[in-house]
This record gives sequence, C-alpha cells and structure tokens, in this order.
Amino acid sequence: MLLKSTSRLFVVHPTLSLPDLGTDQARIAATVRQADFDRSILDQIDESYDLLVLDWELETPDARGVLDAFRQRAPNTQILALADDVPTDDPVDRGADELLVRPLSDEVLQSTIERLLLQQAYETAMDEFFRLSTERALLESELRSGLDVGDRYQSVVSDLYDSRARAAAIRDQLSSDEFDQALRQLLE
Repeated sequence: MLLKSTSRLFVVHPTLSLPDLGTDQARIAATVRQADFDRSILDQIDESYDLLVLDWELETPDARGVLDAFRQRAPNTQILALADDVPTDDPVDRGADELLVRPLSDEVLQSTIERLLLQQAYETAMDEFFRLSTERALLESELRSGLDVGDRYQSVVSDLYDSRARAAAIRDQLSSDEFDQALRQLLE
C-alpha cells in the first residue's frame, strides 16, 4: 500500500461536497468527515486528521480561529483553505499549506488534496528513513565495539530498506513540481 493507512480528511465548510477519493483514479484513499456546525468545532479537532479543508469565508466559527486551533492541537495536519477571492489576510501566511480560490473544478480540488497528502506521507517516510539511517550508523559503531546488537542491526537494516522503498513509491506518484514542493517543505 502506498500510504500506510487511509487518509482522514476533516471538512469545515457548510456546502462543499468533495469528489470521491476512493475511486481507481485516485492516488490515495481517504475518508471524509464533515464538520457538525451544531457542535463546537474545537471539540471536533483531533490529531487523527491528515488534512483540514477549511472555508476561509467562514464567519461563525471564524476560519482564522479554526486554523489557529488546528495548528496548536494537530500541528502535523495539512491545511487547505478555500476562498471566493484572494483574501487580504493570506491563510498561507497564517499557517495554511495551500490556498485555492473558487471556482475550481473537482479535478483541481482532488489533485491538490492528493498532492498535500502525498507530500505529508513523503515527509513522514523521509523522517523515518533518516531516523533509521542514524540508528543503523549507531548500531554499526556498537557492532565494531563488540556489543551484541546483531539482531537489532538486521531489523533496522530491513526497516531501512522498507522505508526507502516506501519513500521511492510515494516519490513516483508525485510530479516534478509536486516533488519540488515536497522537498521545500521537508527542508523547512
């Protein structure tokens, strides 16, 4: 499986209907949860979401407050803001990962969602790859010192190869521009 699990999207938008992300044409599988505007949005925020799709035109609750709350409570969640016009207070400057201005096609929305989720998965895979590379180097040093860490070393090397393959598979799903964006995000 390209991504380790089905991605979870949280939509804070009163009317948006997302395109089906479970089709054969989709690069990722995702479940979508619509915000319940009869309950506090703050009570609905948790770290299990991979992507927040936020209506930047919301007044109640205030979209800026929703974005800030997500950044505080779920800092690894990607945030896609949707606006009717280019806003004076840019959501990207405030912490959103992407801004799309309506009208937009289902294809543009779907490809942006997929790109954001793939970039997040690539960053996670590369973090794991670097962590395992560091652990392998430490274990090699311990092996040379005569410590009995051979089993752990073999396990880490196996996980390292799996991590490299997962990162390569995700990379193959990204276009050149998407990969450039993922690298910029990774290096930040």
